[in-house]
Amino acid sequence: MFKLWSEIKKGARKELKPNLGLRPWSDLGVGEKSIMWQHMEWYFFDKTDNYDRESGYFKFFGGYPEVENKKKRIFLSIDVLNDSYKAQNFAPTFLGEPSLESASVDFYDIFINKNESVVFELLSFYCRALISERSKEKPYKDEGESEKDFEKRTKEWRYNDFDDFAKKFNEVLEAFGVNVYLTRSGFIPRQDPKITETVYEPVLEFLSDTRWEKVNEHLSDSFKYFQTGDYGSSMSNSVSAVQAFLQISVNGKIGKGNIAELISKGQSQSIIPNDVFSKTIFNNIESIFARERQKKTGVHPKVEKADEKSARIVLNLVMVFIQHCIQKD
Repeated sequence: MFKLWSEIKKGARKELKPNLGLRPWSDLGVGEKSIMWQHMEWYFFDKTDNYDRESGYFKFFGGYPEVENKKKRIFLSIDVLNDSYKAQNFAPTFLGEPSLESASVDFYDIFINKNESVVFELLSFYCRALISERSKEKPYKDEGESEKDFEKRTKEWRYNDFDDFAKKFNEVLEAFGVNVYLTRSGFIPRQDPKITETVYEPVLEFLSDTRWEKVNEHLSDSFKYFQTGDYGSSMSNSVSAVQAFLQISVNGKIGKGNIAELISKGQSQSIIPNDVFSKTIFNNIESIFARERQKKTGVHPKVEKADEKSARIVLNLVMVFIQHCIQKD
């Protein structure tokens, strides 16, 4: 088999694809963001000075209805961003004369020139618009297909376009060493690829069902606070996500029960694993969460300040905990 130069030349791989580590969006230069945009323009639009003057907007790629959906995503994400943060006026061109053209101008300007919070909030609105396109639609049911299999396939089908976008965007983010990762539940802190692949992705895919909406709310807040450096709030929301997960699993809804009670009840009802390994984990997990929560969050008087390492450990522990609970299915 023919070998690549990078496979036979020592040091070539490192030179061709240097390890940029993990860095925030703010560390990227305009040139780097421009290259990232070019890699993503299939999903956004072709940003050139010579836009399509006949149609009045930049070139969008694909056929019908794909192009129309992409136009709507750009327009809606800018419209919602401006409406949500009126005083900031993040999209002044669009505010002055709302149109697809002005939305495209502001969308590109934000991606290239604005800070991390504005960029990822805009992209979050974009992703919501993308996901909503199939949220109430269903694919054709195959003859003889069971209702259970059809519902499972429908769920995956509804996320197909988003998953395709997220896969490409995550490849670009990773190539430039950006410290976030896009999932069905939103942006999360980038982890070791193995942790993301084996723990985060399957758990967040499982939780994408509307049944787990409250769990996702807490997890999304935990990810958000982690990114902004509010590690105490991140840890608090991580623990709340576990409690919400157990309440829904055991009681069918949010409301009553602390973690220890819910674990015991869930095991007695065979809702969550009850093997020796699980018992060891579950007998200790609430004390770990309670100790970290009391030491480093605002729930009780803080003994020490929460830091990134502690918040990441708690977040990872939460994801592993939920993964172990759902593996029995």
